[in-house]
Amino acid sequence: MSEKGMFSEVYEVLFGDSWKMWVGAIILSFLSLSLWFFFGPWGATGGYIWWGNEVFNLIGDRMVEIVPGVNSGWENYAYLNMLILVGAFASALLAKEFAIRIPPVGELVKGLIGGLLMGIGAVIGGGCTIGGFYSGWPALSAAGLFIVLGFVIGVFIAVRYLLWEADKYPGISSGESKSFLAGGSWQPIVGFIVLVAGFGVLLIFDVATQLSIIGAVFIGLLIGFVLQRSRFCIVRALREPFMTGEAAPAKAVMVGLLVGLVGFLAMKVSGTGAALTMVAGSFFIPALLGGTIFGLGMTVAGGCVVGSLWRSGEGQVKLWFSVLGLTFGTLFTVEFLKEPVYDLFEPTKEFLPTMLNDDPASLIGFFLAALVILAVIAIWYIIVSWNERTGKLQQM
Repeated sequence: MSEKGMFSEVYEVLFGDSWKMWVGAIILSFLSLSLWFFFGPWGATGGYIWWGNEVFNLIGDRMVEIVPGVNSGWENYAYLNMLILVGAFASALLAKEFAIRIPPVGELVKGLIGGLLMGIGAVIGGGCTIGGFYSGWPALSAAGLFIVLGFVIGVFIAVRYLLWEADKYPGISSGESKSFLAGGSWQPIVGFIVLVAGFGVLLIFDVATQLSIIGAVFIGLLIGFVLQRSRFCIVRALREPFMTGEAAPAKAVMVGLLVGLVGFLAMKVSGTGAALTMVAGSFFIPALLGGTIFGLGMTVAGGCVVGSLWRSGEGQVKLWFSVLGLTFGTLFTVEFLKEPVYDLFEPTKEFLPTMLNDDPASLIGFFLAALVILAVIAIWYIIVSWNERTGKLQQM
């Protein structure tokens, strides 16, 4: 086979068709574990807060005080979020899947409202679909279990609303959709340039002093690329059992969680990475409340915190509005809502292993906590498989 023919085959494998979602889930779990060695678990909420704060800083009114050692890490997550978007943009171009897609006005409003709700929920709950769930469950966060319970409640309510809206007020989301710049032989060329430029950013950082930012840039680009190619979507995993009954997205997420869980335990046993201290979410009422608000928002918007990023990179204008809502929803909540809610419910940061075993140096608590997470995943698997056969959840 000629070099040109080999290149064409590889290109077709990477960009001809979307990857299986479970393939993306496995790769994303490995990338998520890699982030531990740079600055901590994969999350997104802090990056949105930083974006909003910087916008206000430009107009001379910084809203949130950045405290060294407390929330200064938000800057790293801001870089990470930006590079996820760039990676998805490059991937969409290379696959000739980029287009500026403008939906009806009603859908744009839903994107904005959904983003605002996600921002509020993520801050109140202390985590989102990534930090509180996809990173939180493998890292044995007790609050992560309640956040996801809240997601399910919020998704169920939102699905019921959307079905009611479609029946009673179909005009809200009806109207002409417009698309620009779709297809074209120019897209792979531009995509390659964007990808090279993205990795080229690494050259401006000093390895000795800015390794965490370099890690965020490199892994962020790869995460965006994988998200777009596999169309990884936690919203689908939680929504489809109530709409179509499809279980494949949920099972794909489960595979990724299992890989992450094994990796986290391996780091704990070997003593590597920052995995020894990670606790996500605010136990337990704020986690449940925030998760419910977040679940409502992500279903209405059609994308979660990272789903909004990679779909924005594809040119989905509705998700641009979602990103805008997330940016200012998180910032507004940090400044005005978080403290009153926390004063009311007095949340704590609970690490599942230490809840099950008092000795923080013992591995027994870690393995007991892992068994709890495995049991929850097994129950989830049984429920979605049963529902795929019976359709009972769609009838609720």
